[in-house]
Amino acid sequence: MKKLIAALVGLAVFAPAALAASHFVKVTPGSVSPNKTVTVSGSVGTGCQTGHKGDAATIISHAFKGATKTNFAGVPSVSASLATSQNGSFSIKVKLAKNVKTGKYAVSGRCGGGNFGSTTLKVTKSVGTGGLPGEY
Repeated sequence: MKKLIAALVGLAVFAPAALAASHFVKVTPGSVSPNKTVTVSGSVGTGCQTGHKGDAATIISHAFKGATKTNFAGVPSVSASLATSQNGSFSIKVKLAKNVKTGKYAVSGRCGGGNFGSTTLKVTKSVGTGGLPGEY
C-alpha cells in the first residue's frame, strides 16, 4: 500500500510538468529586424483536433501587424495547419512588415477554444549590410 501511495504522489507531482511540455510555441529566430521572416513552430499537444482537413492552430501577435490580413479578437494572426499532423506539431513562416515597430512582442497559440502556449519575439532595429544607403 505504501508503494502505491508513493507512486500516486510521484504521478501527481510530475504529471503536470509532463503535460505542460507537450504543448508549446517557439519562434526562430527569437530576435529579428523588420521585413525578415520568422518560423513559428510548436505543438498543440492533445488539446486540439489534428490530422483532418481544416484542423488549424491560430497564431496571434501584434508583431504580425501589416504582415497578415487576418485577425483574432483584433490581434493580427496566422493559421498554422494541423491537417497532416498526427502528433499536434506545426510550423509556419511569417514575413514581418517592414514598418513593424521595434520591441518585444508576445506570440501566442490558440485552438479548441483555448491557449496552448506563448513565447516572446524581439523585433530589433534594422542593421545595414554595408551596401547602398537604405539597403538591408
